[in-house]
Amino acid sequence: MSTIGELERRAGIGSSPQERTAFWIRFHHLESAECLKAGVAELNRLIAEMAATPVVANKIATTRPKRERLPPLTAEEEQALQAYAAKHGRRWKWVLNHVWMGGAPYDDGATLRRLRNSHGPSWLHTYRLPKPRPGEKAASEFQPDVPET
Repeated sequence: MSTIGELERRAGIGSSPQERTAFWIRFHHLESAECLKAGVAELNRLIAEMAATPVVANKIATTRPKRERLPPLTAEEEQALQAYAAKHGRRWKWVLNHVWMGGAPYDDGATLRRLRNSHGPSWLHTYRLPKPRPGEKAASEFQPDVPET
């Protein structure tokens, strides 16, 4: 014979008082013995349900987050993002997101529009420009110094 705590664990009920209360509150309208019998019956049903579908539970656990399922960026897309960032400075993501939502300056071009359609604006929020490799010059270092007149 199992304890209530063991049945709760096997059924996937959390061990915190809030999680246990959330489960047992469904049976509070029953008398004490009937409440316990109904709760144990539900716990046993949940345990049997979990045992009958181990593949589904395992599949859910191994599913990767949506963000990781996105196709990797092409070299053209990375170059377009780096050029856009160099052009617009620190707030380049805000500007690009604003353009993707239909605002001015309408300068994102076909490559960045395709990126918007394939990855979406929420992806842009988490994207980080690649750091320059050692020995490579940053994009800003390629800009010639032009004396102001």
